[in-house]
Amino acid sequence: MAAIGAEGIERHIRRIKRFHAYREVLENPAPRLAEAGVDPSVFRLLSPLYSPVPFRDRDDELARLRHWCEDETDPHPIMLLAGDRGVGRSRLALELARALGDSWTAGRLLRGPGQLFPALRDRGRPALVVVDEADLRSDVDSHLHSLVRADVVPLLLEFGARPHDTPPVRLLFVVGHAERFRAVVGEEMAYSHDDPEVRRLLADAPVLNLAPPVLDRAVRAERQAEALAAFTAALTDAAGSERAVGTEAAQSGAPLSAVPVRPERASLQTPLDLHAQALVTALTGEPVPAVPRSFEEVAGVLFERECRRWRNSAAAFTGPGAPELRRLADHPGLPERVMLALLLTGHRESVTASHALARLPELAGLEEEGTRSEAYAWVTWALALHGGTRPAARMAEPWIGPETFTHWFLTTRLHAEPELLARLATGLNARRSEHLTGVLCRACEDFPEAGEMLRRYVASNPSAHGYDAVRGARVLAHPERVDPWIAEGLRKLEIGSRPALSTQVSRDLYSLARQALPEVVPLSHAVLIRAYQRTRRAEAKQERQHRRELRRRERGSRT
Repeated sequence: MAAIGAEGIERHIRRIKRFHAYREVLENPAPRLAEAGVDPSVFRLLSPLYSPVPFRDRDDELARLRHWCEDETDPHPIMLLAGDRGVGRSRLALELARALGDSWTAGRLLRGPGQLFPALRDRGRPALVVVDEADLRSDVDSHLHSLVRADVVPLLLEFGARPHDTPPVRLLFVVGHAERFRAVVGEEMAYSHDDPEVRRLLADAPVLNLAPPVLDRAVRAERQAEALAAFTAALTDAAGSERAVGTEAAQSGAPLSAVPVRPERASLQTPLDLHAQALVTALTGEPVPAVPRSFEEVAGVLFERECRRWRNSAAAFTGPGAPELRRLADHPGLPERVMLALLLTGHRESVTASHALARLPELAGLEEEGTRSEAYAWVTWALALHGGTRPAARMAEPWIGPETFTHWFLTTRLHAEPELLARLATGLNARRSEHLTGVLCRACEDFPEAGEMLRRYVASNPSAHGYDAVRGARVLAHPERVDPWIAEGLRKLEIGSRPALSTQVSRDLYSLARQALPEVVPLSHAVLIRAYQRTRRAEAKQERQHRRELRRRERGSRT
């Protein structure tokens, strides 16, 4: 009897584990509380999962999404939620998952599909799977097309092949540009010989385009006051939170002349802008300014505080095999450069990141083994600070902050120290080079100053980096901002740039030109077509000369 009872308990435990297995692949959308005794990142307060600001001004959009989920007669199980960065796409998707309640299994996809659909079947409830930043996610593989191939396409294929007894499942893809995302995924699915029905579902998927909410002056002031009160309370509750000192962008480490300016963006245009303004006011303790701060000033204040947090954390860090982070006393700016290097090279691959960090001038002068161990210690510190550990619950946390602020940070630093990019690039393999190209393309989309860095990087290896750039531009919301810089970097392919021309070169140019879609990057496409035509003419001329030489030798041998 005791054995039977133990077996029954074991079966019950296994059922409970299967019932909750979905949390390994779907993020819990419940609001998160700040960890006691931990100095939090100010950027975490701007993330949807940790934001203390109440959800506002999206009632119609939320109602439409709820109706799409709950209407059993709706024939579209897939929907695309599109919009620019900062308009509130991720927050709206998160609030939808929360609004559906316990009767649903809802959350953001943490990693590839794997055991997702078996877990949803064991759960026995209708499900909503949110794929946030489906065209830009970089946790696993940063190249935009490779990522689509690694996450999105397998998810759609598993969705089409799920068992018939699986409860209803809704897929919500959060993207920047719906039609370009559809085209990229359709191309990748064609390579996979997928089910045509799944491709039809994606092609017919409705799109909800999200624009910044239109608020008059009184409502905007009300929203800003509400956000200010929420951030002030959150900073008061967080242990060890200190107010930033100074607001000049120059204090964040970059000269004022090097601070990038965001194009075509007005202050307080998006919810992210409004919340960031309120957060800076809460941090500084100053009155609400009559004229909103510029984005550059806001970013400077936030990163000044964040860099100070990095330095304090590095000074107190100890870990396995790393009793302390050396060189910190001699180089107080090293934590900031380490974070910058990891942003550029991809923070999820610690070995590759260590090889890249070993090229920093601050780590020069050590023996090879010492440099490697020192670089690995810094990588360990950075991943421990910013949620780079393996548990699924932490994989979806923001790396440093919202992408627009991250782009400002790396653009400012690289603009002030352009040789750092070339130094770090020498330590990258092909896949991490793809990551770096994608980061520079997205940064250029936000800040024109990043274009010169993208141009130099493409020109350094046009065949490889140019390929990554024109492929990555396919899913950008504003490829027209990136295209001129890619085209300028690709001009290195024109006649006179290579000492020798061969048939292989023309084939490479033709393949590269096919990837540069004229409707997406027309300038880059034109440059590649001209280079291909000139190369083909040169090759034809060389071939004619070769045939004449052969005929001359043949006549000479007969004589």
